[in-house]
Amino acid sequence: MSLVRRHPLITFFVLTYVISWIFLSPLVVLHDGIAGTRGLVLNLLAANVPSLLAIVLTAIVLGRGALHKLLGRLLIWRVNPLWYLVVIGPAVLAGGVVALNTLLGGPPLSVDVSLLFAVIMLAFSIFPGSALGEEIGWRGYALPRLQAGRSALSASLILGVIWGFYHLPLFFTGQAARPLSLFPPFLISVIALSVILTWVYNSTGGSLLLVVLIHATFNLPLTLLITPLGSQMTLALSLYVGLTVVAAIVVVIWAGPKHLSRKHRKQEEEGAADPGVATPGVVKPTPA
Repeated sequence: MSLVRRHPLITFFVLTYVISWIFLSPLVVLHDGIAGTRGLVLNLLAANVPSLLAIVLTAIVLGRGALHKLLGRLLIWRVNPLWYLVVIGPAVLAGGVVALNTLLGGPPLSVDVSLLFAVIMLAFSIFPGSALGEEIGWRGYALPRLQAGRSALSASLILGVIWGFYHLPLFFTGQAARPLSLFPPFLISVIALSVILTWVYNSTGGSLLLVVLIHATFNLPLTLLITPLGSQMTLALSLYVGLTVVAAIVVVIWAGPKHLSRKHRKQEEEGAADPGVATPGVVKPTPA
């Protein structure tokens, strides 16, 4: 416990990697030997490690009050309605991908599923998928601590790299949809998305609800539009990554790198920037 109190971030990152990679290791070692339901369960277990670990560390080390505040961020829904339009932003990016892909002569892109199935996939992506399973950890626990003592942009880039490499074992499982050659563009997209999610998190006063929703809607075009292309997905994926990077650059220019917010200060954990000081479960108030 004293180690966790002294190094709450390092402990979180190390344990997240170790536990999630343990769940994914059978998929890496056996490749197609674990498929179907068993493979899905292992993927889901790994995808929920960041949030579950954040909940456990917060409860054990910081107490019930800090845990209540952390989980309470999932209930922050009274924000400017325009932020709910940002939630559907990935659909706009997907439209751009379709248009550019057609212009460049790429393979035909279409969503060959019903609206009901798309809604079910979106819900599954939120939970038990990775959106809720990761964001309590990455944005709720880690980001406020990373933002203490550094700019919001720097914190986003650091977290984006850590978040991206957390997925690395998935690219060694032998799945056609995840060849190792696609890891670099995937990493770039995750770093860009990290900047966008920090912008949303800081600008909404720390709403994990909005962050979870955008995480899920970002994954949906990948699942329904791009991944079905199989070995022909390279161009479409590159376009999606490129448009995400452009969106992140626009966010930095618009909101500013210090806080990634025009009206609010970055969400910052008090005391997290002081070496040797235990991080309390209090977030600095955000002025309107």
